[in-house]
Parts: sequence; C-alpha cells; structure tokens
Amino acid sequence: MSGGGAAGLVVSLLCCGLVVVLPLLVPVYAALVGLRRREATQRMLAEAEPRLAHLTRTSTESPDHVGTSTLVHGSVAYAPDFPSRWVTRYVNLFGGQGKSMTMQADLARRLATVRMLEQAAGLGATGVVNIRFESSQMEMSSGGNKQPTATLEMLAYGTALVPGPGPGAPQEGPR
Repeated sequence: MSGGGAAGLVVSLLCCGLVVVLPLLVPVYAALVGLRRREATQRMLAEAEPRLAHLTRTSTESPDHVGTSTLVHGSVAYAPDFPSRWVTRYVNLFGGQGKSMTMQADLARRLATVRMLEQAAGLGATGVVNIRFESSQMEMSSGGNKQPTATLEMLAYGTALVPGPGPGAPQEGPR
C-alpha cells in the first residue's frame, strides 16, 4: 500500500468515526451543560432565598398596613434543560407524573418569586402581600425543526408594603 493510500484510509476512518461518534456526543454534551446550568440556578436560589427571608410573604391582603403600597413583579422565561425534556418525552409514552418537568416548573416559580422580592427589597418594603402567580407556555420552532421548544413563562406579582406615613397623614411643611 502506498503512502497516499494509507492517508486516504486514515481520513476515511476519521470521517466514519465522526459520523458515528458525533451524534452520540451532542446529546451527552447537552445533558452535561443542562445539568450544570440547573445546578447553578439551584445554587443561586439557595443563596438568594435566605437573603430575602426577612420580607413577609402572604397570598392574602394586609389591611392594617400603615404606609404606601405598590405593585411589584418578577418574571422568568425558563427553558427546561435537555435531560428534563428527554425524560418527559419518555414518561409521555407510558403516562405518569413528569417529575423532572415538575422540578423545572418549581425552579421557574422560585426564580420569579426571588425577582419579585428583590424588586420589593429595592423599594424598602417590609413585605409583599396578595401574591399571585401566572404561567404560560411559549412554543418556538426555528427553520425546519418539526419539534417546537417549549419555554415556561412564570410571572409572580403582589403588593409591596412600604413603611412610611399612610395615606391622609399630615405632611410636614418646610420650616
């Protein structure tokens, strides 16, 4: 065999190897990246939630508040990671609870709540009352992609209780 034939054989083997290995590596890479991003999000939430724990949170009204109140909100458009989408497709074949997607929805809710509480803390609020959540699913597809990518949009909103003089309280004028 000549030197050119050996080089051609090596190139052929490399091309065949890429055709076989590359489709296997892409999902593995996507799974690793998705899991790392999920862990980073969970670490961020584990840090932010205790920092904002001093704010009172309730889903009912607080009529005895003296001060001002204002609307605060937090939203997130959260795309589930590759492993969760894959497991959910598998579960959909046989039925049952999609625990991985339930966890992803919980992460989206927690992210929206943290963003809402950070906005309230920035206003100097002592708490947020009458908290509500809204969710929707956005589906996007690009080009010839037959399977749309589902993204969960989560909105948390409530009334921030800002301390201070209540409405109708006498204002001090300049001296």
